[in-house]
Order: sequence, then C-alpha cells, then structure tokens
Amino acid sequence: MTRGFDKDQIQRCNAELRDRLSELCSKHAPLVLVAALTEHVGGSLFLTQDEELCTPEAARAVIERVREIAFTP
Repeated sequence: MTRGFDKDQIQRCNAELRDRLSELCSKHAPLVLVAALTEHVGGSLFLTQDEELCTPEAARAVIERVREIAFTP
C-alpha cells in the first residue's frame, strides 16, 4: 500500500496513531473503536476520490490491504 508514499512518513504516522489509539482503547471497547475508525477511513476514501486526490483503484487497494491485515494469519 505504500506505493507513491514515503514509507518513513507512513511509519511515523503509524507511531503517532498507535499512541493516540492506546488512549482511546482505555476509554472505549475495541469494537467501538474499530467501528469509529471504519467510518473515518470510509469517509476519507470517499472525500479523496471526490476531490480527485485518489483514484477508485487506489481506494480499493487501501481496502484490500485492510482485508489482508485483518484476515491473513
């Protein structure tokens, strides 16, 4: 999924998100947090496509990467 993106930048962002998610996990059930993140990811993919910042193919690649992470042991 890192095609076209700086891998270091993605790793730094992941580290930031991990810190913030830890805090949220202490306040909300894990599935509630996942559901909220799903809303944000879906909305972000819609908006980036709507603003022509992302192609439908790139958005699908993001969703496919989520599937790979979630369902590949």
